[in-house]
This record gives sequence, C-alpha cells and structure tokens, in this order.
Amino acid sequence: MQVKEYMQTLSDEGHIRVEKIGSGNWYWSFLSEEKHVREHTLAQLKEEKEQIQKCMQELREKVEAAGQGKEEEGNGEDRGREELLRSFDKGKNELDNLRTELGNYKDGDPEEVVRKKADVEALKLRAARWTDNIYCLEGYLREVTAGDTEAVEGVRRTCYGREYVEGEGLRELS
Repeated sequence: MQVKEYMQTLSDEGHIRVEKIGSGNWYWSFLSEEKHVREHTLAQLKEEKEQIQKCMQELREKVEAAGQGKEEEGNGEDRGREELLRSFDKGKNELDNLRTELGNYKDGDPEEVVRKKADVEALKLRAARWTDNIYCLEGYLREVTAGDTEAVEGVRRTCYGREYVEGEGLRELS
C-alpha cells in the first residue's frame, strides 16, 4: 500500500507521468521535462523579481519626493497641528467641566426624582413583605412553644441581635 501512495504523491507533484493501459498503470519520467519545468519556473521568478524591484524603486522615489515636500512645508504644518492639539485639549477640559456641572444639577432633574420615588416605593414594599414574614414566623414560634413568652423572647434576642429592643421587639428604622 505504501508504494501506491508514494507513486500517487509523485504523480500529484508532477514528477512522474501515469498512463492507464488495460488493467495496469504505467509510470514514466523524463529528466528533460523536469529540467524544462525548472527553467520555466526560474524564468517566471526572475521576471517577478524585476517587477518587484521596479515597484520598490518607484515607491522609494515617491517617498523621497513626499519627504522633500514635507520639509518645505514643515514649520507651518507643525504650528497648525500644535494649535489643533491645544484647541482639542481645551475643548476636552470644557466638556469635562460641563459634565461635572450637569452632575451637580442631577438632583433637580424630574426624571431622576421620579426614578428615586419609584425606588423608595419598591423598598417600602420589600420592607413590608419581610416584616409580614417576621410576624408570621413569630406566630409560628408561639404555636410551637405553646405560648412560652420567655422562649420566644430568647429566640428574638438571638435572631435580631442589636436590632432587638427588650419588651418591644424590633426597633423602628429611622
């Protein structure tokens, strides 16, 4: 099987010729054909090299011409660039100052006020829901302890920590 693959590779690369005659394949190669192919490839590469060298020479000439033109214009263009950079920096600083000033007025923005009111309402609803959950759990605890107030107070103290006020339960948030 390796010989067949090797012959196929040589055929694909053009090193040998294959002819099917009857049920067999006949292979042959002429050194003069290979030499002719190499010479042809060499000629193409030399031609391509010459074209690339011409193109490079033209580009070098253009670069030199452009460089001489810039040297003649140099000082005036540099001044204009420096002026534009200073103007850009000044405009950038002014934009930053205006954004800061706009941030200072954000508290009076009607959209911001509406958003904050909506946030406050959502927080109030969440607080009410958790307060209801706490009262439900306290009621369940009373049922489990059969109304033992000392046990309920002990659990409250443990769970609430600093938020617990003796005799009152949870302290009011201010």
